[in-house]
Amino acid sequence: MTTEVSTIQQYLLDHDLDGWLLYDFRGQNPVALHVAGIQTSGTRRWFLWIPAQGAPTFLIHAIEAAAFTDTDPALGEDKRRYVGWRDLQEQLPRLLAVAGHRPRIAMEYSPACAIPYVSKLDAGMKEFIEAATNAEIVSSADLVQAVQARLSPTQIAGQRRAAVHCLAVKDAAFAWLAEQLSAGLSVTEYDVQQFIMAEFAERGLETDHPPLVAVNGNAANPHYAPTAERTAPIQVGDMVLIDLFARETNGPDACFADITWTAFCGERVPPKAAGIFAAVAAARDRAVAFVEERLAAGEAVYGYEVDDACRAVIAEAGYGDAFFHRTGHSLGSEVHFTGVNLDNLETQDRRRLVPGVLVTIEPGIYLPDFNFDDSPAPKGLGIRSEINCFVHEDRLEVTTLPMQTEIINLKIED
Repeated sequence: MTTEVSTIQQYLLDHDLDGWLLYDFRGQNPVALHVAGIQTSGTRRWFLWIPAQGAPTFLIHAIEAAAFTDTDPALGEDKRRYVGWRDLQEQLPRLLAVAGHRPRIAMEYSPACAIPYVSKLDAGMKEFIEAATNAEIVSSADLVQAVQARLSPTQIAGQRRAAVHCLAVKDAAFAWLAEQLSAGLSVTEYDVQQFIMAEFAERGLETDHPPLVAVNGNAANPHYAPTAERTAPIQVGDMVLIDLFARETNGPDACFADITWTAFCGERVPPKAAGIFAAVAAARDRAVAFVEERLAAGEAVYGYEVDDACRAVIAEAGYGDAFFHRTGHSLGSEVHFTGVNLDNLETQDRRRLVPGVLVTIEPGIYLPDFNFDDSPAPKGLGIRSEINCFVHEDRLEVTTLPMQTEIINLKIED
């Protein structure tokens, strides 16, 4: 288990919680698997109770003992068994029993599903537990962040190495694209994507999804990704966005780097496109400065506040409606991880940026009908600039330097 039981219990005591009840059915709650230190979950419902004081206890189905032989030793050997739902209904109150008051417990529940990454407790099971135990169930969102989303020194060191590789692969991809166009060869978004995938393999990196490569108006769809069947040609005079993400192949806890850069395939970047990029970069830099100022002053900073600070810059530039996703997301052993998101748009993330978490900052402006080069028909444009930021006690570290300061100019030779 990444975090010691004593750390969890101290958090519970500090936040007036009687315990953390982890629940899973067939792997639906990866947080529970992580804390229990197991890879698979069996076929029946199970629970792990970590009290604020005392030893942790498992409650598993009688036929599932084999699935729990390799749980983390730090969680002890107390593995109670139940058979049917009536038995479960009787045992849960004994598991959660606290003297003199109604149990107040943390679970992977998010009111109004505000934070989907920790909203793993279905309504029916919540009702079952409340009826059986009379417990008050509160969200474990901050506890999950403290336990799972704060990176170890080994993890952040690996992420920094992955970032160096990703930046180098980005450079190689743009250089290869320029070579193909200079040679008069046809090249598509999918071709560039496959070049990046080959570079990842060569460098010993892995990814959970092929990179996003988007030309002109396709980049106005933030999650557009080409396939062999759906891909657009890239030609001289086009804008190209590349969003790539990868991690080292050295275990399930290795952490991703995730970056987005934009280039122009031609002699001179169109001024209109350069102006859009300038607004995006200013918003990105404002978000960084906002967090740095708070941390340097010893003040708390929350995800929704960073989103507000970033979004205000793009709104002031006149493109508020064209920035329709959150400013950034938690990053770790998954590209979209369980820590704080920089979000006051899709959700209102009131979790704090605590030391040890890693986030992306990636504002964008998406204009499907934008005419950036005065061509007869608008080509469309999408600009995003994405960096990764590690939170220290008193400062913010950008792990993906250098940051993009202007659109890359791919000089195409005749």
